[in-house]
Amino acid sequence: MPPKKAAKKSAKHHDDQRQYAKDLRRAYEHSGRVEILRHILSGSGDEIAALVKLAQEQIADEAPNHAADLLRAAEHLSFAAILNRGVGEGEASLGLATAIQGEFSRLLAKTEERWEPEDAHPKVAKIYRDSLKKALIARDQGAYRQALELARAAEALAHGKAGPAKHHPNKKAPKKLAAGSNVRELAAS
Repeated sequence: MPPKKAAKKSAKHHDDQRQYAKDLRRAYEHSGRVEILRHILSGSGDEIAALVKLAQEQIADEAPNHAADLLRAAEHLSFAAILNRGVGEGEASLGLATAIQGEFSRLLAKTEERWEPEDAHPKVAKIYRDSLKKALIARDQGAYRQALELARAAEALAHGKAGPAKHHPNKKAPKKLAAGSNVRELAAS
């Protein structure tokens, strides 16, 4: 192999290993946060527990990138659950409400762009749909903090599929499937 090609191949392998380590660290950090939040929320959070279990399976399958995204979703769902327990929302000025609506719309668009239902674990798909429905309801009721947390959870679930590893140096990336359903259609179902 020519020296130039060997150097590129070696650098690519190093980048894959670095990404794998980064994903594993992200999963570890999100796991710690979720554990703290689960203690605060003791007695609730079946969705959170399901995502934590799936994330542990992803780590065992050497897919820390998917585990980190699942745990990020669990973290956002935990905060949404805390907000549902009566933490005050307060009044939002017109400027703030407009900024929040813009972020909410951006998150929904990003979610719609990334969601591939054919690629998702059935539990993840159900939690995704439920999060979107709850986000839209929360937004319509003026519970903006909760709406944003739920929208961020859906976005994290759309990003991580609980499927095969994308970044592990010894595995090939999964094939991309056709784009998923419209976010608003899913929320209406």
